[in-house]
Amino acid sequence: MPAERRYTAVDLAVLGVVAAVMGVIYNAISSPYYVVKGTLGPLAAKMIFYGIWYMAAPLAATLVRKPLSAVTAEFVAAVIEALTGGFFGPSAIVHGLGQGIASEAGYAAFRYRKWGAAQAAVAGALAGPVSVALDILVWGSTYTSREYIIYTIVAIISGAIYGIIAYLVARSVRR
Repeated sequence: MPAERRYTAVDLAVLGVVAAVMGVIYNAISSPYYVVKGTLGPLAAKMIFYGIWYMAAPLAATLVRKPLSAVTAEFVAAVIEALTGGFFGPSAIVHGLGQGIASEAGYAAFRYRKWGAAQAAVAGALAGPVSVALDILVWGSTYTSREYIIYTIVAIISGAIYGIIAYLVARSVRR
């Protein structure tokens, strides 16, 4: 691995902090997610919250700017969510790994040379279809074809929006 792609102690610390903070946030938004889902419906809940569950990846990747930083942060955040008593339990780890791999692909597509808002939006958006598919596989969610398409589009949009928010947070931290 080229020297510029090796992880330093600072890189690992940043990944750990991002994962810890986002893992706690992921845990904290479970109840509000279900309140919104029960009052405004699943579409609104997915639009408001799904992208938040994808934020560790673009936040860490934008800060660390190294291959595998997105998947690592998303996976570790999901482990922390599960270990801190998150509503979704061990299934959060499966979702985190899938979402992290999808987000990582957003940076790999640019050959790890660009770490801007567009890449963060792509990384967030790519987690959406994986998340909705895992809802079906892990939770047994049943959707009509129309609902599946709509929920996937909403998850993509939510992921892109929160990917950009993660980029903006990272940019302000880097300054």
